[in-house]
Amino acid sequence: MKPIALLIILCLTAALIPLRSSSIQHDNSGNTFPGWDAAPLPNYLTPIKPSAREARFVANFPGQIGVFTDGTRTYVVRWVRTATRKLHPASDCLRALGYTVKPTPIFASVDGSHWGTSSAQHGSEKLRVRERIIDSAGREWTDVSAWFWSAALGRNAGPWWAVTIFEPNQVPELKAAL
Repeated sequence: MKPIALLIILCLTAALIPLRSSSIQHDNSGNTFPGWDAAPLPNYLTPIKPSAREARFVANFPGQIGVFTDGTRTYVVRWVRTATRKLHPASDCLRALGYTVKPTPIFASVDGSHWGTSSAQHGSEKLRVRERIIDSAGREWTDVSAWFWSAALGRNAGPWWAVTIFEPNQVPELKAAL
């Protein structure tokens, strides 16, 4: 077999894995939604009612989605029952809404958790975005694609919590010295 033919076969096989992964059965039968109190969130957040558009998305999501605020930051929390491509990075949504998104370094919180981070801007609005996915064993992912492949290939079992935090990024203006 010619090397190019082998490469094409391997590429096609790799491209079809995500389609097959939707039929991969993990034993998630005992995974019932534990409620938002079990989410890895501060306990002082206030729920926000989803818009009609968000509600339509939730209806087809393999799990639960909640939106919360602390008055400044917005927390989008997803409880995910099974590996899915419907869980995607915040940068995808932000770009679709017209934001310019730039990746920034991984953020290590004082509690030892790690967060993928980015900055987003649309007009004068600037946001700092942090996101992470964790499983019940405490394993964490800062990248949705890495989580998906780990979950789809059965390297970890759900359910998972995906937390995204959007916060205003008010960069003070630099004043010219007089």
